[in-house]
Amino acid sequence: MRADGYAVWLACSDDADARAVARHGISFFPVHISRSISPWDLLAVVRLYRFMRRMRFVMVNTHTSKGGFVGRVAAWLARVPCIIYTAHGYTVHAAQPRLVQAFYRLLDNWVGRRTSLFISVTERVKNAIIELGSARADNSICICNGIDFERFAPAALDPLRIAARRQSWGVDATTVVIGCASRLVPDKGLDLLLAAFAQVLPHAPHAMLVIAGEGPLRAALQHQADTLGIAARVRFLGWQDDVPELMACFDLFCLPTLREGFGYVFLEAQAMGVPAVATAIEPLTETMTHGETALLVAPHDVTQLADALTRLVLDPTERRRLGMNGAVRVRQLFDQRRQLEQLAKVYHQCVLNAER
Repeated sequence: MRADGYAVWLACSDDADARAVARHGISFFPVHISRSISPWDLLAVVRLYRFMRRMRFVMVNTHTSKGGFVGRVAAWLARVPCIIYTAHGYTVHAAQPRLVQAFYRLLDNWVGRRTSLFISVTERVKNAIIELGSARADNSICICNGIDFERFAPAALDPLRIAARRQSWGVDATTVVIGCASRLVPDKGLDLLLAAFAQVLPHAPHAMLVIAGEGPLRAALQHQADTLGIAARVRFLGWQDDVPELMACFDLFCLPTLREGFGYVFLEAQAMGVPAVATAIEPLTETMTHGETALLVAPHDVTQLADALTRLVLDPTERRRLGMNGAVRVRQLFDQRRQLEQLAKVYHQCVLNAER
């Protein structure tokens, strides 16, 4: 869009990811948007409204449940001609209390009537928001998220760097590394992963669990590892920047998440040829196929999770099979170049319609 002469802005909370985007030359407007509902949301709406009125945008594309609501309200108030919402997951889900579900459904349907176009990252998400009443079939499309295969390219990595990184964790030639990369927050199921790993070790003492990421649960998870007596076989790495190289250091990837928007991290692991173990929740059941490209287990089931991990730790042939199948499927369905081409066409059409 910038190549065609359009001004492109990013508006979101000021964090490391936003600043990384800004360093690529994208204009950045910082506005704090909390994950939970807060009185400060009104301030975010007002700031965004004033910004949008001043800039006179012809199109606004919002993301995430909370940012999508705040951004669309501000865009509607600012009379932006084309308002797009990209749905990465479900605003309303079964784990919420019924009153919360009803309240969110009310908000979703209200702001949905003020949305020009819905872009869903999977077909199931698209169908769900139509069934919810937020969107209509005639203003909803699906554009799958994509992986940058120039960045996630196993052949481009230095084997010596990978070996050195594994050695820094205390890994030897016999060690099988179960890797995880995630925010350390409750809905990622990391306490379940530690409990399952404690059941794996008696059958596979050569296994090691490596957890990359930061979050409020780090101290509690480290304490849990100590209590379970597995701390010597668990590594907490903190935040890691080089995700492709990190994934290449893992023999298998596991994140027993209890709620997921799209599950980029699983596809990133698979793009590197690393087999994945995940929970059988949407949309992971759409992006991965149990027994063919990954092993999917019931959420909250520690025994089933431990069995799946033990199976892959002890069976290198199965790891290779799932890793190869996953890599092929990711490249077939989740190519970032195709995603960006589709988005560019949608954006250009929306802008043309708005300028008429």
